[in-house]
Amino acid sequence: MSLSRMTRKGQITIPKDVRETLGIEHSDYVVVVVDGDKAILSPVREEKLADLKGRLPVTRPHPGGEEVRRLVGKDLGTRGKKAGQ
Repeated sequence: MSLSRMTRKGQITIPKDVRETLGIEHSDYVVVVVDGDKAILSPVREEKLADLKGRLPVTRPHPGGEEVRRLVGKDLGTRGKKAGQ
């Protein structure tokens, strides 16, 4: 187990043994996911969007492609109306 302290600016240093184990190098991105009272840190790899499927927990069933397009279109239409007012 490794220990880090957060700075006043909210920054932490990822310990060297953790960086080496995860293969994290200078200027790499990491994803931080909150799971209850834990934060899970994962390195971001150059992957296709489809490769990310299943990485985050599902909180509700997928409504289907048509419903998603309808909701997005509705939301974009609402934003357009607000901008034009």
